[in-house]
Order: sequence, then C-alpha cells, then structure tokens
Amino acid sequence: MRNSDQTLMSRRRFLQLTGTLAVAPLFLVNRSAGAGMLSQLFGSTKRTTSPITPNEEFYITSYRTPPFVPADQWALTIRGTVRSPFTLTYPDLLTQPAITEIVTLECVGNGVAGEAISTAEWQGVRLKSLLDKAGVTSQTQDVVFHAADGYSDSLTIERAMMDDIMVAHRMNGVSLPLGHGFPARMIVPGHYGMKHVQWLTGIELIASDYKGYYQRKDWSDEAIVQTKSWIMDPQTGDTLTTRKEFIMQGFAFAGSRGIHRVDISTDGGDSWSAGTLAPPLSHYSWVMWTYPWEPTRPGDYHILARATDGTGKQQSTQEHPPFPDGASGIQEVIVSII
Repeated sequence: MRNSDQTLMSRRRFLQLTGTLAVAPLFLVNRSAGAGMLSQLFGSTKRTTSPITPNEEFYITSYRTPPFVPADQWALTIRGTVRSPFTLTYPDLLTQPAITEIVTLECVGNGVAGEAISTAEWQGVRLKSLLDKAGVTSQTQDVVFHAADGYSDSLTIERAMMDDIMVAHRMNGVSLPLGHGFPARMIVPGHYGMKHVQWLTGIELIASDYKGYYQRKDWSDEAIVQTKSWIMDPQTGDTLTTRKEFIMQGFAFAGSRGIHRVDISTDGGDSWSAGTLAPPLSHYSWVMWTYPWEPTRPGDYHILARATDGTGKQQSTQEHPPFPDGASGIQEVIVSII
C-alpha cells in the first residue's frame, strides 16, 4: 500500500515533467554519472556512481555551441563599480594563489532522478580575492559574469564576497576541458549550474539588480539547489530474490546545506528506515548512501528514498517540474520479488 499523501514520480508523470526540457533552449545534456532517465524508468543494466565523476562523463550544458577560446588570446577583465579595474591573462590567472574544492554541480533543468548532475575536484582562484584587489565600492549591488558565447548571469555582492566561490581553471587535476568552460569558469557551490558561468571573459560589478539570460525568461534568480535523493540500484523492472540480501545504493544532494540522513521505504512510503551514509567528500558534494534489504515475500515492491538536509529539512514530496526553481518530488523504483 502507498500513502495517499505521498507524491511520487510515476513513469508517465516523470516524462511529463522532464518534457519541460524539450521546450527550454538551455540544456544540451551530454553524459552523466547520475541516474539515467531511461534506465530509471524502464530498467537497464546496473549503474554505479563514482564519488568523483570522470571529466568525460561529467554532464554538459551550453547556452550555445561551446566557444573555442585560445589561451593565448584570452583575458579576464574585472571592471565596473570598483576603484582599480584590472585584467588577467591566462598565465596571470595560473600564478594567482589557488584553492581546491570538491563541488557537485546540477543543472536547474534536472528532473527527479535526472542525470544532469556530476561531481569534480575544481582548482582556481577565490573570487573574493579578485574583488578585493579591484576594490569594491559601496554602490555595488550585483556582480555579473560574462561568457565568451554571450551568456551572462549574476550574484549579489553579498554572495559574491563569500569565500566558497572560485574562478576555476582546472578540473580533476587537468586544465578545464573545452566543454566545461576552458580557459576559466565560475564555481558557485550550492547553486544550480546556470550560475557557474563557463568560458568566463568578464566580471562586472554594477550598482543595480541584474537579470541574466534565464532570469529574463523567469527562471530562478537565486537558483538554490533543491534537496533530492537518487536510487541507483535497484532500478525499475529489476527482479530480486526472496530472502537474499540486496544492498541498495544511491546518493543525495542538497547543495551547501549537506545531507543529514537518507531514509528508505520499500512499501511505497508507509514505513521508513535510515540508510547508511558514506562520509561526504566536501561541504558542497553529493553523499552516497547504502541500505541492506532482504525481502521476505514475493510480489511487487515500491522503493522510495527521502533525504534530509543539514538544516533538518526533509526533501519535498510534492511533484514540481524544473521551471522555475528546480524540480522536486520523490523517485519511485518498482521491483519484482520472486
């Protein structure tokens, strides 16, 4: 039996919600280490999620065709409502004091159990240090990030001055791949991917509120990541054996809030038990979970996962499409026990 007040993501409803992506011009999704949409819906070969996503498997989105910007022709200009505007060449950027952090990125268009989510180790220059060097003036309200392909987005000056944001130039130990923003990109933990501007060419401080490309289309301005959980194994359509232990696996993500716990239900939400969390890779990364299960009776089982973030707030059970603030709801996996 399923709780009548539980809002679940059925196959048909999931397709309806993820269909939002077909009419939004933003998301050219390539590959991912997240939960494959079709495999989650209809069953497929087993998938695992590496804690760190290889660069070639990291999801890709782009406003347009990724621009090619030769390093020897690239420059980053910091200008606007600052006392000392300046420009960095690529060699200049590489000589700046660097920080390294593991950060998970998720596309705002990612549906429940969607695959546009990945994690990498990023290295670059703390944004705050560049803004401090430029000398932020009191009239500054927003910081705008301009890309070589014409894309732009912004943060409030208060958010931009926090220590966790970087201008990244390396990804998993190598220079940024072209598809991920070479020569430099923004990394803004806790926010959806539209804020992580790629192919960065300019940082402009302004004395007014700025609406980026997607904000002008009424997508979220803050773009704070929603709390969600993914079931990677088993997958819908799988057949398991009675009285044989099976280790469920998945991950959860809540941006900068972290994950406090993940609860698993094997009866459609009537009862819940806590899964085991792996240590987080960082304050800004997804968290892997496992749950041992030994079904005792044959039949069809409805498996759910529900995350609680570091503030104690549970994942929303209400179905909501990605537009405008990111998708919410709970993934449902249906398996047969023989």
